[in-house]
Amino acid sequence: MKHMGFGAVAFGIWLITTAPVAAQDAKLTLDMCLSDRISGRIETEAQLLDCVAEALAPCQAEPDDMHAVATLCFRNSRSAFDAGISAAMTRLRAGQDNALITLLSIETKYDMLSGLLQCDRMEELALALSNIGPDAIARQKAQCQATTSALVLARLTLRSEGEE
Repeated sequence: MKHMGFGAVAFGIWLITTAPVAAQDAKLTLDMCLSDRISGRIETEAQLLDCVAEALAPCQAEPDDMHAVATLCFRNSRSAFDAGISAAMTRLRAGQDNALITLLSIETKYDMLSGLLQCDRMEELALALSNIGPDAIARQKAQCQATTSALVLARLTLRSEGEE
């Protein structure tokens, strides 16, 4: 029994120490992909989604039987993206005219709200109409929320490019 307890503690420590790194890596990957915009690589929404998918690939790569690990990875990635949104808005407020800040704030707010509403919709449908387990549904919702935050950050970054 003591051996199993130690293994559980070691696994918990591993989760705590690796998840924040994966989240920062997700934001860094998104930032690097978006920086290619300068060279004209990103011209469509589909290309933005490719950057988001690339950023979230480590979380998505978690095996199907590791829902809790994947869910934690997606949640931590979302937190990193949300911090990026907040930092970007703070930077923009420091140097922009009020009309542009108002426009970017409204666009960002409704991009986030509409995406998160779809995440709630998908969760409710899965709970009501599918045989998917609760762990898998939590994973799907966390993935949806992380994707929404990453896409909002990507859109904000591109909308504000050259405006700073």
